Amino acid sequence: MKFFLVIIFVYFFCFNLLHSDEIPDDENYYKKGIELYENADFDESFVIFFNLAKKGNKDALFNLSNMYREGVGTVQDFSQALKYTWLCALNGNKKCIKKIKKLKENLNENDVKSITMEVIDILENDFSENKNPISAFKLGYWFENFSPEIDLEKAYLWYSVSVSGGVYKAMKMRDKVAESLEKDKISKIQLEANEILTREKYFSKKEVK
Repeated sequence: MKFFLVIIFVYFFCFNLLHSDEIPDDENYYKKGIELYENADFDESFVIFFNLAKKGNKDALFNLSNMYREGVGTVQDFSQALKYTWLCALNGNKKCIKKIKKLKENLNENDVKSITMEVIDILENDFSENKNPISAFKLGYWFENFSPEIDLEKAYLWYSVSVSGGVYKAMKMRDKVAESLEKDKISKIQLEANEILTREKYFSKKEVK
């Protein structure tokens, strides 16, 4: 019910924004959110941070994780707080990294698994739909460091994909992970990485203009 109400609120807020005289850019939109928050207009600031977080805005992700954790501008929700804290942490935010353990203590195992799948889906969809190699890099880092079940094979896979997409800082991380994998496993993962790149480059659906 609370999620339904948030969606309605977001819809009408965005509708009014789209029909206003000016649509602010992300920077000014974020500043508006901060202004609203400082004036204790928490409901409206929440909507702004929610919209920007969906676009991957780093600061909005941080703010949204805190608002869900504290129940400011929305109902307190540890599951959503963990999701946005994980996404925030994947941007390298140390404050978010420190919050992860405490948030997980407030959730049961099934909740954590559910949020885990949401995070993976968000990153995979961004890589697939937006051809964003940074999301491939984040998936590699996720499986190496943050996933409740560390999976170095998947970490190697996504680091490999991100390097091929131009994220060359992932080379050392890929090669370090490879030191813990068997040679025959590495060969299979390399083939899988090539299949992913080939599929996304040549066979993914393109928008019809």
